[in-house]
Amino acid sequence: MLQEDDEVVLQCVATIQKEHRKFCLAAEGLGNRVCYLESTSEAKYVPPDLCVCNFVLEQALSVRALQEMLAKTGPNSEGLIKRAGQGGGHRTLLYGHAILLRHSFSDMYLTCLKTSRSLTDKLSFDVGLQEDSIGEACWWTIHPASKQRSEGEKVRIGDDLILVSVSTERYLHLSNSNGHAQVDASFMQTLWNVQPTCSSGNVAVGYLTGGHVMRLCHGHDESLSIPGANKSDEEQRIVNYEAGKGASRARSLWRLEPLRISWSGSHIRFGQAFRLRHLATGHYLAMTEDPGLVLQDRERSDTTATSFCFRPSKEKGEVGPKRDIDGMGVPEIKYGDSVCFVMHVATGLWLSYLAPDAKSSRLGPLKRRACLHSEGHMDDGLILQRCQHEESRAARIIRNSTFLFANFIKALDSIAEGESKAVAGYVEEVLQTLNDLIEYFKQPDSELEHEEKQCLLRSLIKRQDLFKDEVRVEDVETPTS
Repeated sequence: MLQEDDEVVLQCVATIQKEHRKFCLAAEGLGNRVCYLESTSEAKYVPPDLCVCNFVLEQALSVRALQEMLAKTGPNSEGLIKRAGQGGGHRTLLYGHAILLRHSFSDMYLTCLKTSRSLTDKLSFDVGLQEDSIGEACWWTIHPASKQRSEGEKVRIGDDLILVSVSTERYLHLSNSNGHAQVDASFMQTLWNVQPTCSSGNVAVGYLTGGHVMRLCHGHDESLSIPGANKSDEEQRIVNYEAGKGASRARSLWRLEPLRISWSGSHIRFGQAFRLRHLATGHYLAMTEDPGLVLQDRERSDTTATSFCFRPSKEKGEVGPKRDIDGMGVPEIKYGDSVCFVMHVATGLWLSYLAPDAKSSRLGPLKRRACLHSEGHMDDGLILQRCQHEESRAARIIRNSTFLFANFIKALDSIAEGESKAVAGYVEEVLQTLNDLIEYFKQPDSELEHEEKQCLLRSLIKRQDLFKDEVRVEDVETPTS
């Protein structure tokens, strides 16, 4: 059964150019509020970006209760609605309920926007995110797609269902125009499948679950990392164990991504296959024929090259069940305590390191090239250190904003060559991103209590330091044209 506070993905199937394609509803938040569809059909070859596909079932209310609260609080208030879902445990989701879906990564709410991008459906509206849950625009009623279910019944995992916007009475819909799929609120129906990824009420504190962002710590002060932002793109594909300040920067952050979608946020067990995504670049740790262990582009990160698992030791033998387990599973790997040896699944090679050459040790902090080896070293075991949400969000913002600005600058340069159309597609997103970054780096309100203000200041300084360390000036410099 689905309950309040469960984390879910919304999946659907569409026929595009005579092929059945699977998608998850996704959104970025910073720079772009409009939702889009993340393809999951080729997950074996191209990993889906599930980080931006997760939504929390924040509240579930009867439609009558929702209307009564909206009438009491008015269209521009969210106070009583916020309190309504709190207390009394986790409410089971029923058909006919109105639900509030909060986007996990951005903390914004799924909503029916007032704009429309559709060229074929003039009565449709865009679906996107808004910063608060004020009014009824971000509430959706949930209805069964099958005649075997009826209003008032519990919503079961795996059910096909229909979502209707409370404010516009339009369906959450996948539209297909010229082979391009997008999501909107329309009078046409789409069946959605709600798959749980994490049950927050069953998460063991201090244990590793799928989707966590962490550092892979070796010895006393080394972390798995890549060269700094002053290096070339090719040099930044090299993976090192780095000591010193580099071990605490955004370039040492990794997201653990299980190979499955449903229950992808469950507890990770020894022997379970996953990918490791480098947060600051978006690339994946991969085994290649030459030069071996590197960061690989997402489009080339098939499961054979990028599947790894944790083992408690290098001894041969089965570790845990081979089949996927529904539910949160048993917590096994504890942060700061469990020693994890990293094994490449397809080859059975171990994550290890090469001896540093004398020249590199004289030039700065110790760096040892990471590699895959049949035996490795006795001290190849790693300790996992979970990073704060602040760091993981900053790392993604760094990646997205620098990529956007670099492309925008290239488009500006193309004006000199007579290709002015290239700029138009970036202007709106660049302006929204700049506004969001201004808000992101805003000083705390001077009216706040001292302790709260100091806490926000420390958080702000951390964000500023991460950007200063990781953003290359040449990526965002003013174009000469």
